[in-house]
Formats: sequence, C-alpha cells, structure tokens
Amino acid sequence: MSLNLYLDDCANSDLLADLLRQAGHHVMRPADSDLEGANDHAHFAFAVANGLAVITKNPSDFENLHDLDPRHSGILAIYQDNDPDRDMSDADIVKAISNLEASASIGGEPIARHFHSLNDWRY
Repeated sequence: MSLNLYLDDCANSDLLADLLRQAGHHVMRPADSDLEGANDHAHFAFAVANGLAVITKNPSDFENLHDLDPRHSGILAIYQDNDPDRDMSDADIVKAISNLEASASIGGEPIARHFHSLNDWRY
C-alpha cells in the first residue's frame, strides 16, 4: 500500500522525503506548494484539498485541527523529547508508517479521518 503524504514544515527533510519515496509513497513538501513558513492551518487546508495525509512533528496543533475538522486523509504525528535516544529517526518514521499501514490493511483503524501518533507504531 502506498500513501499520498504531505510533510509540514517541521517534518520536512530531504532524507525523510527520500526514504518515504523509496518505500513507495508519493510525497509533497511545502516548497512544492509555495507553503514554506505558512501556518499550520494553511498546511492542513492544502493537505485536505489534495487528499494528502499530513506528517508533522507539531502534534498538538494538528490534533486541534483534527478535532475541528476530521475530514482529512490522516494525520501522522511524531512526538519528540529532544532526546536522540528516544526521538524517532527518519527510518523509524518510515517503519512506523509501514506498521500502521499493515494494521489498517487487515481491519485496524483506518488512516484517513484519524489522528495517529507514529510513536505508538514504532516497533
């Protein structure tokens, strides 16, 4: 299964985008949509309008956006403690998405219309 993903400003990195594409996902980034430095509402609105699941390292703001409008393709949130031993690497993020996809494909919670903590899918 492949996803259509959008990296918001705080999750945007060349390595993450490359790893996600290597895993078979379609990835859009803020520069692709002239949204670099835009507020979270603009990133969310773009993702919703284009059927993209958002990957963010700003979970609280995007959880609030999800609560306001759950009609989206999914929010994949990454919680960080600024501790390299606990924070997810880009490879961890890709693996967590794969684990979430596998669960969804066998009847687990769907990705669309839900807020997911990728940290919970890190195994």
